[in-house]
Amino acid sequence: MVAPTSSRVRLSWSTLLVGLLGLGLFVISVRQVGWASIEASVRGVGLWLAAVVALGVLRMALRSRAWVLCARQIDSVHALPFGVAFEATIISDALGNLTPLGLLASEPTKIVLARRHVPTLVSLISVTVENVLYTASVLGMLLIGVWVLLQRAEMPPLLERMGEAVVLLSVAGGFAAVWAFRARPAVLSWLAARLARGPASRLAAQDVAALEGQLYDVVRWPSARLLAIAGWEAAFHVAAVAEVWVILQAMPGVTGVSLAEAFVLEAAGRFITVAFKFVPYRLGVDELGSGSVAQVLGLGAPVGVALAIVRRVRILLINGVGIALMARRSARGQ
Repeated sequence: MVAPTSSRVRLSWSTLLVGLLGLGLFVISVRQVGWASIEASVRGVGLWLAAVVALGVLRMALRSRAWVLCARQIDSVHALPFGVAFEATIISDALGNLTPLGLLASEPTKIVLARRHVPTLVSLISVTVENVLYTASVLGMLLIGVWVLLQRAEMPPLLERMGEAVVLLSVAGGFAAVWAFRARPAVLSWLAARLARGPASRLAAQDVAALEGQLYDVVRWPSARLLAIAGWEAAFHVAAVAEVWVILQAMPGVTGVSLAEAFVLEAAGRFITVAFKFVPYRLGVDELGSGSVAQVLGLGAPVGVALAIVRRVRILLINGVGIALMARRSARGQ
C-alpha cells in the first residue's frame, strides 16, 4: 500500500513543479510585453469568444469523427457511436490538460469510455491508429508552417535553426515511417514478450502483437476510407486556423492579418501543444511561443500573448464541460 501513496506524492510534486515553472514563464511573457496592451486585445475579442469556443468544439467533433471511422474499419460489427466518441474526446482532453501526464491520461481515458460499445482491443487499436494519423497530419502542418514562415519573415537565428530542426526531424520521421510500414519490425511485440510474466501478461502481449499488426495494416485500408479520415483530420486543422484568424480579426488595432499568418501561428501552437503536453494547460509556454512568432510576423508580441490567453480561456470553458461530464459519469457509477 505504500508504493501507490508514494507514487501519488511524486506525481503531485511533479505537477506542482511543472505548474510553477509554467506560471513563471507566463509572468515573464506578460511583463515583457506589458499587461495593458494584452488586456486591451483580450477584452476586444468580446462576444467573438462564442465563435472561438464553437470552433474549438467543432475541432473535437472532427477528430471524434475520424476516430469513429477508424473503429469502423477495424471492426465493422461493433459500431462506436459518434456521441460516445465525442463525449470521450471532451472528457479525455480535460484530463490531458489538467495533469502533466498529457497523452498518458487522455488516450487511455478514451479507450476506457469506448469499451462499453466496442471490444477493448478495438477501442485500443482505433485510438492508437487515429493518433498516428493525426500525428502525420500535424507533421504536414508543421512542415508547411515552417516553409511559409521562412518565406514571409526575417527570422532570428535561433528560430531559424529551430525551424530547420523541425523540417529535418519531420523528414526523418517520414522516412522512418515508410521503412517501418514496409519492413514491419515487431518492436512492440518483442518488448511485450520480454516483459510478459504469467498468463495475464502473456495475454496482454498477444494484444500488443495484434495492435502492432493492425497499425502496419493501415496502409492496406481502402483508399476511400483513408482519404475520408485524412479529410476529417485536415478539417480539424482548417478549423484551428479559422479560430486563430477570428481571434486576430476581433482584436482592436490588428488589421490586415492574412490566413497565411494565421496558419503559421496555428502551426507554432500545434508544435507547442505536442512538445509541451506535459505542462498543464501549457501555461507560459503558449504565451512565450505565440508571442515570439507574432513578433517575427510583424504583428507584435502582445498580440501573440493575447492570442494564447484567449485560446486558453476557450480550453478552460470546454474542459469545464468535460469535467462536468466526468462527474456525471462518476455519479452514475459508469
